[in-house]
Amino acid sequence: MQSGTAPIFNGAVAISRNSILAVGPADRIIKKYPGHRIVQLNNAVLMPGLINVHAHLELPPLLDAIGAETFPEWVMNLIIAKKRLDNTDYSAAARENIRALIQTGTTTVGEICTHGVSPALLKQSGLRAMVFHEIISMAPSGPRQPRCRPLRRHGRLAPYFSSLLPPPSSLLKHGISPHAPHTVSEGVLLQIRLLSKQRRLHLSMHVAESQDEIRLLQRKKNGLEKLYQAAGWDIAWAPEADSPFDYLHRLGLLSRNFLAVHAVQATDRDISLMKKSRTPVAHCPRSNKETGVGKMALKKFLDAAITIGLGTDSLASSPSLNMWDEMRYALRVHKNSGISAWDIFTMATIGGAKALGMEKEIGSLEPGKKADIIAVPLPEKNTGDIYSDLLRETKSCIMSMVNGKIIHSKENV
Repeated sequence: MQSGTAPIFNGAVAISRNSILAVGPADRIIKKYPGHRIVQLNNAVLMPGLINVHAHLELPPLLDAIGAETFPEWVMNLIIAKKRLDNTDYSAAARENIRALIQTGTTTVGEICTHGVSPALLKQSGLRAMVFHEIISMAPSGPRQPRCRPLRRHGRLAPYFSSLLPPPSSLLKHGISPHAPHTVSEGVLLQIRLLSKQRRLHLSMHVAESQDEIRLLQRKKNGLEKLYQAAGWDIAWAPEADSPFDYLHRLGLLSRNFLAVHAVQATDRDISLMKKSRTPVAHCPRSNKETGVGKMALKKFLDAAITIGLGTDSLASSPSLNMWDEMRYALRVHKNSGISAWDIFTMATIGGAKALGMEKEIGSLEPGKKADIIAVPLPEKNTGDIYSDLLRETKSCIMSMVNGKIIHSKENV
């Protein structure tokens, strides 16, 4: 199965080292590359690996314990729950969550690293990843990031961020995650903008997730006041704007390298700003449901030609990290607005690659791209729409390959 083309029946993919050489009918590919070792996968579908653009792998399963009726209550419950966790818990969670990603067909993940344990584990796993190092830094006089050195107000972000990074690898890229418009001060956001441009770093931020966030920026009564009290922040430090996207546009942050996560509350004007700036979006429908923030107007974004990637978010706001579960739910909640199974597959593959700035490397099965490939069981029921059939039946994968290396297999391949 190739992204953007009709499925190839009895097809094959030729691979050399870490890249795809050719894709096409099996008899033609085998004849053209006679010296290659042949791996036969019967009753299977070969497709691009799934791309989960937004996850928090360091968080353990907390959803049942912290579920709440409102988003601010969920946030406060998460803060309380995390006080009982330490690095051992975060490491154990990240290790198990990475295993779950691999077994269910995710080959690339956009990880929000808060506690510093996930990068080394991702590097060991063989997954491809964009690790966004999270910064929560609100107080204008002395912003701090938990567990890390204090940030100075002027000119200190670059050495701070450099000290945060583990050694690079071919599969691990790094970015920055300023947590949200209301949890990172304007001064630090401007430093982040400068650093991201200087080093060509991608950014990821929770934006326009809840109505409380909008009301906070509009200086209206909101439930996030309790968060400010708990953090010891003055409510006057919060930015003032009609919308978070207006604020970020004013700061010059919106761009194709800025991944806006959730965007549930985005207005038509916000969508216009995203379109003009080519800002991609991470859609996390199950997390939106569990935290009670609402349903994103997905069709409006796609009609505006905005790049959309799909993400599971964390096990504190979603029941699983299985992208097939996320894809199924996304189709169910958006089907009535005209979203198709093909649209969902696009978001989970090439859409995710574009959202992370990796579309030249991954996201589709094309010659020259990296060999990030999964094999899933051929659906038992054939309705004539292979994408709908796969969404209906697929739960895990038979084989997962990243960069030409098999990292998971249920069969002897």
